Amino acid sequence: MKKLYTLIAAALLATGAAAQNPSAYFMEGSTFRSQFNPAFAPLRGYVNIPVLGGVDINVSGNLALDNVLYPRNGKLVTLLDGSVSANEALGNLKANNLLGIGSRINVIGFGAFTKNHKNFWSFDLNLRVNEDTNLPRSLFEFIKLGQEGNINGFGASASAYAEAAFSYSFPLMNDRLYVGVRGKFLAGLARANVNYDRFNVSLQKDRWYVDTQGSIDITAGGAEVDVNPETGIFEPGDINIKPTKPAGYGFAVDLGATYDILPNLQASLAVTDLGFISWSKKNSVAGVSTQTLEFSGVTVPDDGTDPTPDFDFEMLKFRPTDAKSASKMLRASLNAGLEYEVWRHKIGIGLLYAARFWEYKTLHNITGSVNFHPVRWFTLTGSYSVIDNRGGAVGLALNLCPSWINFFIATDVVTAKHTPQWIPVKQSMMNVTLGLGVPIGKRSHRIPAYVWKQDKR
Repeated sequence: MKKLYTLIAAALLATGAAAQNPSAYFMEGSTFRSQFNPAFAPLRGYVNIPVLGGVDINVSGNLALDNVLYPRNGKLVTLLDGSVSANEALGNLKANNLLGIGSRINVIGFGAFTKNHKNFWSFDLNLRVNEDTNLPRSLFEFIKLGQEGNINGFGASASAYAEAAFSYSFPLMNDRLYVGVRGKFLAGLARANVNYDRFNVSLQKDRWYVDTQGSIDITAGGAEVDVNPETGIFEPGDINIKPTKPAGYGFAVDLGATYDILPNLQASLAVTDLGFISWSKKNSVAGVSTQTLEFSGVTVPDDGTDPTPDFDFEMLKFRPTDAKSASKMLRASLNAGLEYEVWRHKIGIGLLYAARFWEYKTLHNITGSVNFHPVRWFTLTGSYSVIDNRGGAVGLALNLCPSWINFFIATDVVTAKHTPQWIPVKQSMMNVTLGLGVPIGKRSHRIPAYVWKQDKR
């Protein structure tokens, strides 16, 4: 059981379900905003500072972190720890507990307006990492209570890839409609998938019966596996990787539009990351783990308490199978926004619906925001997000874009209750987005309130 505990604890500590930072959606002037919708554009052209031009890290899930981590003697332990009672551990778990992480780092980024001050183009080179894990409640019932049952859908998926993207947006219908398209060439760096389709545990008299079937599939540059010649099996630690070149290639597209319903009311809609990566067979390692085990000698208590299994089975040992090439879809996202401007475009009230389509589940967020931009180079945003009908999170965002710098930061962890380790404990999401760049070139004429007289000449 120790290896099972280790695997689950690592998933609990390292992951959360990723989503783009909703506080940044209405952050006017930000160079990062077009990542939500390619029809958006900043107020001026820009050149991002390498690596610091756009960093986006998102962690969340369908349960709050204080349902996963518990303070004990000044330290944080996971719900698997023996000091956490079964009632505490199981009280807030869902049937399927989705966890994951997503990050985007802008290595190179620049963009500019054309002569009409309205068409905008940009180029970005990004590094992206996505991971998601599904841990069913029945798995924890087995661990904490020794309760038998069929445990299905236990698994984890991760990918890392480089993204070279070119974006272009332009006006239609007398500037009431803006359309944006971003094409992305993708180079897959690595991917891994571990999944257990069957993990059944039953107790009959004094015997435990365990029936498992799982698989592992890893693709990375130069991936090779050292199989034990005596047993014919391998463990994840036996896989060697030499990431000297991409292990797959793909393509994706972002599509977006904004439409001015009224002079001060704008609707926006976008679908991002519509695409795939085709991972090569040559750089893949695959294996299967099928076990049917029987354990005797377990004493069932006479006092009516639930029996707890005490055995160790090697669920992370796999028998190699023929690797195959695979085409995997990206995590697509849907963003739909509505913003109403008041007081001569100095205050905006926004509403955003976002859906994220992941390996195990689709998550839905609704965010309301108030956006202050008293002058066009300064935007301050406050937001509140409701996540899958489960609680919410308060977000803050700031964008500064005077003539010499473009700086933005958005987060929802500042106002949250934290552990000493700076982990928010009462919310099920954690987002940080920041960037630094240098403004260049022409100013935008997309917002009439910001068009200066000298720009009209």
